[in-house]
Amino acid sequence: MARIQRTQAGVVGLAAALVMALSVATSAQGNAEAAKVKNPVKSSAASIAAGKTAYGKYCKFCHGEDAKGNGALAPKDTHPPNLVDAMWDHGSTDGEIFASIKDGIGPKFDMKSMKAKMMDNDIWNVVNYLRSIGPKGR
Repeated sequence: MARIQRTQAGVVGLAAALVMALSVATSAQGNAEAAKVKNPVKSSAASIAAGKTAYGKYCKFCHGEDAKGNGALAPKDTHPPNLVDAMWDHGSTDGEIFASIKDGIGPKFDMKSMKAKMMDNDIWNVVNYLRSIGPKGR
């Protein structure tokens, strides 16, 4: 009986390790499911302005006023990404950017989830704002 329990514990441990490894690999390479999600908020002057306001309220402290990753209040020993360059480590589609903002970015979650603070529409407006100042969507 003890041998079966050890085997089950080993299988559970291995499965947990695989899930962790897969989630780390997924976050570093983008999110295939999120990449399929299309932005439901049309990019317009009003959406971009609303996104700029939301960015200023929730994002600029870590990512910086200019979105270059140079915010003064970023957690110690973190390096928030530059959001206006062409390199997006966690996916560059609108859906992937939305998911990164809404769900945060693991494995340490230095980028915290914003789902408790921002409505989906606000997040989509931030995506539109970032597109207006940085790389265009795919």
